[in-house]
Amino acid sequence: MSHPDKSSESKINAFPTKDFFVRMITRDISLDNCILELIDNCLDGAHRENPDTNGTPNLNGFYAKLNIEEDMFTIEDNCGGISVAEAIDYAFRFGRRPDAPDDGDFSIGLYGIGMKRAIFRIGKTTEIRSSTQEEGFVCNISVDEWLGHDDWEFDMDDAPVENIGTIIQVRDLYPSISEEFADDTFINSLIRIIERDYVRFIERGFEIRINDIAVKAHPYAVKTSEDFQPYRKIYKDDSVEVEILAGMTASPPDSNDPVERTEVGRFGWFVFCNDRVVLAADKTERTVWGNERFTRWHPQYNGFTGILLFRATDPNLLPWTTTKRDIDETSSLYRRAIKEMKAATQPWIEYTNQRKNDPEEARRKEREAKSVPFFDVEKNPIFKVPSAPARLRIRTANITYQKPQGEVRKAAKALGNGNMPYKRVGEKTFEYFMQNEVDGEE
Repeated sequence: MSHPDKSSESKINAFPTKDFFVRMITRDISLDNCILELIDNCLDGAHRENPDTNGTPNLNGFYAKLNIEEDMFTIEDNCGGISVAEAIDYAFRFGRRPDAPDDGDFSIGLYGIGMKRAIFRIGKTTEIRSSTQEEGFVCNISVDEWLGHDDWEFDMDDAPVENIGTIIQVRDLYPSISEEFADDTFINSLIRIIERDYVRFIERGFEIRINDIAVKAHPYAVKTSEDFQPYRKIYKDDSVEVEILAGMTASPPDSNDPVERTEVGRFGWFVFCNDRVVLAADKTERTVWGNERFTRWHPQYNGFTGILLFRATDPNLLPWTTTKRDIDETSSLYRRAIKEMKAATQPWIEYTNQRKNDPEEARRKEREAKSVPFFDVEKNPIFKVPSAPARLRIRTANITYQKPQGEVRKAAKALGNGNMPYKRVGEKTFEYFMQNEVDGEE
């Protein structure tokens, strides 16, 4: 039996097929996350145009304008543009080359696939125009044509210098994308996500518009008073700055009635990497809830908001995933932060348990607390909450009965709150009976 000569120059071709590659990079990312990736690129451009070594530049005057229609998607910015050399060597590569220029300190662009992944996810035909102060180019991409040949290049032509910045326009949208773009629910949801996730950039002056609607910064606010003082701690972990904030953002519920559980998207833990939200309103073991025997989330904890911020000049040091919509739970940096987050959370868990002893007094103190911007609170190593009175040792009995819903709502309205939970209506009517028919009797 003969064997091939080991000195042969023959090689096995392991080059990926384009079709497989495109499917894989678009498979596990949602449409809204693709759009956020394009906004990230705009923000990094603005940072390069107005660098700040502290990572908090003034972004006034910079913008990203999105136009979302059933048959077309456009994003336009004025954030410095892409040079011809950068376009040829780096910007259109699938993945970041080791010799690629930095996006700047505290950047949020990371892996070099965001723009390509987004345009392949949205539609089949894309035009990209970009101008710096010195030069401009245009690149037209037809996905079907590009997939039809073996080389991985895109054609590019010179273009006149026009508005400084970049315009990406995608047409021939996939049917599922057209359906989402035609749905106001998708647009409204996208606006809410951007309000929440880019709050730090909007507060610094960066303008984001969707279909000519200006996106406003989500009001991250926390309650403060003599009885309630939010937690804020800042420390360094090697080259990464870590900041943890926690506090009461609303009164906790008095029962598990669905009427009490509103605005749950405000509560839980939020994780930021270089000022961009990557995990929002988390109530799972990805943060603290149920993590290594820590208390699992329960609706009684509504009203609590915790914020964890990681900031570093090198974004590769931060514990985010390729979609920038989740956290790398295996990161030792993140695991160390979890311990601090648990310490910041525990006072709220204890408070919501103890307030059951005297809910009326608890509500009074909660009403006295005033809202202030979360990021303006002073450093404070302890999340201060009121101490609760000891639980009185009184034997109790459960009272359960059913009445017509309309009558119960009438009773609630007579008690001053037509939306009062049914359980509370029962408690109030019993209290009324005791005060007027029983009190004073032996």
